[in-house]
Amino acid sequence: MRKITLKSSLLLCFLFISKNTHAGVQEDFQKIIKKHHFAESTLGLYVEDDGKKVVDINAGKLMVPASLTKVVTGGAILTKLPLNIKFVTELWSKAPIEGESLKGALCIKGGGDPSFVSEKMWYLVNEFTRSGVKTIEGDILIDASRFDSELFDAGRDSVRVDRAYDAPVSPVSFNWNSVNVYIRPGLKENDPARVFLDPINDYLELENRTKTVAKSGVKTIEVSRVKMGLRDKIIITGSISQNAGESVVYKSISNPSLWTGYHLKQFLLQRGIVVKGNIKEGDCESDSKVLAKVDSKYLNEMTSDMLKFSNNFVAEMLVKNLAAEEITKGKGASMKDGIESIKTYLDKLGLNRKDYVLENVSGLTRDNRFTAKQLALVLTSIKNDFLIFPEFLSGLPIAGVDGTMKNRLKTQDFSLVRAKTGYLDGVVGLAGYVGRKDNSPLIFVFMFNGGFDQGLAARPLFDALISELFKL
Repeated sequence: MRKITLKSSLLLCFLFISKNTHAGVQEDFQKIIKKHHFAESTLGLYVEDDGKKVVDINAGKLMVPASLTKVVTGGAILTKLPLNIKFVTELWSKAPIEGESLKGALCIKGGGDPSFVSEKMWYLVNEFTRSGVKTIEGDILIDASRFDSELFDAGRDSVRVDRAYDAPVSPVSFNWNSVNVYIRPGLKENDPARVFLDPINDYLELENRTKTVAKSGVKTIEVSRVKMGLRDKIIITGSISQNAGESVVYKSISNPSLWTGYHLKQFLLQRGIVVKGNIKEGDCESDSKVLAKVDSKYLNEMTSDMLKFSNNFVAEMLVKNLAAEEITKGKGASMKDGIESIKTYLDKLGLNRKDYVLENVSGLTRDNRFTAKQLALVLTSIKNDFLIFPEFLSGLPIAGVDGTMKNRLKTQDFSLVRAKTGYLDGVVGLAGYVGRKDNSPLIFVFMFNGGFDQGLAARPLFDALISELFKL
């Protein structure tokens, strides 16, 4: 009897200590919020410790999550697609090879690879060179049939911009469907600035209307991308000081099929292979042979690209691939189908579809709505799934180290923070895990919805709240 009493006392003592560890945390949060001059009504905050609620401030309130949506997208992608899946880009042709000539068209078949960049193109072309072909007598065909024809998800904000974060999505894509515009001052006063497009090919036209000036501190350079028929033009205007350093601007392109096709033609030429025909969109013929192919990165690496750098392009590419694999079986995949697949993932977590709004999988919209508690549930389910948790965790930005958290919380202790950021004008988010050396990680979700000016101050507020969690 005495043993039972002792055990019961120890258990009660443990529970008291555990509960007391979290006592006052919410009040401390409220003091910090007040110190930073925020109204609690603009915030949705939730902190959980191994299933126990630590902080709940409007955690059941539906809010715009911005790129915190990628927490949901990443969880669904890693859960529903096999970790060993590869998206393959191939070169097909049914034309005979006679001597060093391919007597017909060469078709590039897009596999929906969001990691198809210059290095992958080089690999693909190098493999093709081993066929011995030096001349392609026909056209380059671009087969984008794996996805539907919608380049810009209807769930995004309706106003298109030429920034890289608003790049189009296609199964045949190259370098995230964006171009790097490097700008240096001219060699002498009154010279135009020196402009370098990377990668460069005949798809882009450059219009340089800049001027180099002797006066220091002058930089009025503006860069825009405009459509020019089926292709694009980069227009650069303004002045730059002669002693200015190099700067870079990232711009999206409008036609991913032709953008990729023109680069394929250029890469082939650099290996001594001449294309006599034109670049056209069209399906590869079914009885063609595969002459070269290149695999994508592994799924965990692509998911990391999405999470660490909040890459909207990668998010939407992966979700369309989810639709292609799960619903449309490799042809005509739509974003609508991909979102339906994510919703079935959330169904299994117990979320009612009437209780949230998912219109765009990257968060590039003000129409999405989630509560802090719902996002915490997703983070908890990921933590409890050993198959995907290490991959998801390693993909999150590390505070003070990399990704979108590189310049925040820059001391060694805070590298235990692994978190996804979110931002739109007047919308700020931070969600993830606070690691502890002697315990399981805390799960937290912080969201702010309010005015633009106060939104700029939300990041320091959230960093202060993270600092408070390190006391637990």
